[in-house]
Amino acid sequence: MSLVLTSVIAVLAATPALGRQVDAAASHNGFTGAVAVARHGTLVLARTYGLADRAHRTKVTLDTAFNLASMGKMFTGVAAAQLVQEGKLRFDDPVGTYVPDLPRALRAITIGQLLDHTSGLGDFFDDPGYDRLRSRLTSLAAYLPLVTRETLQFKPGSRWAYSNSGFLLAGLAIEKASGERYDAYLARHVFGPAGMTHSGCYARSHLPSFAAIGYDGAVPNTATLPPQGTSAGGCYASARDLLRFAAALESGKLLGPTLVRAITNSHVAAPGGGYGYGFGIRGTTVWHNGGAPGAGGELDINAKLGIVTVVLGNVDPPRVVPVVDALLNALRVP
Repeated sequence: MSLVLTSVIAVLAATPALGRQVDAAASHNGFTGAVAVARHGTLVLARTYGLADRAHRTKVTLDTAFNLASMGKMFTGVAAAQLVQEGKLRFDDPVGTYVPDLPRALRAITIGQLLDHTSGLGDFFDDPGYDRLRSRLTSLAAYLPLVTRETLQFKPGSRWAYSNSGFLLAGLAIEKASGERYDAYLARHVFGPAGMTHSGCYARSHLPSFAAIGYDGAVPNTATLPPQGTSAGGCYASARDLLRFAAALESGKLLGPTLVRAITNSHVAAPGGGYGYGFGIRGTTVWHNGGAPGAGGELDINAKLGIVTVVLGNVDPPRVVPVVDALLNALRVP
């Protein structure tokens, strides 16, 4: 037995000690949310803290759905790869094939460049017109005026720079190739097959009873969010469902092994190591985090160690990140 595996087994055998470390980090940082760890598909640690909805005194559970912010980019990577697997999309296709109304400078950006953040596009949230349009952003197409007036920051494919606008266009390509709205596509082809029963790109005005309200300090963040989650982020999932998502990805329920490798292997150097198609790569760990006012979380998958960790919070990211760090450090997940 390897020394690494021996150390991991020793840590997981001491679950009470692991739980105490996570509890201490949660208490010290005012974290509210859920923490879950699975080893080889078996739940070995589950912790919930605080309230999902302070007004109704609803407690957090492992089935509470949290706003994932940018963690949802993983779903976009999987959706695009599924369409590649079906022959309906190619990673080297120009996005203009699927979104023909783009300015000429943007049409040649490939789907792969959108998915690995090498498109040269920026962030539609930074557009001065975003707040004015926010209430009308009820479809991916409604975001196009914010994206089409962007100027490329660099030649596509030449380097990495995080881009919400790129993932918005990737979602539009998914819609065109599949013939389905992005939210409906995820429900049928990702959440359903993975058994994710508490996940969805919910309308903010019709959140299910099991969804957490995010809090920016003491104030609910609901009014500051766009009307619905998009391919760039903002959909919802529970901690239990993200464990199911990781298991479905690893077991081939969502994609064949060739496409799993395509999206979870690094295509470009990025902070922390590298980036695939919708997934960050950090050594032997595949991961993604997300953060916004009143929302923060991270999913980490380490197939070598057989460990999957989930941390989801309905508070600001500075209250969430120390819990993620405490968990990963205690488990010795790189």
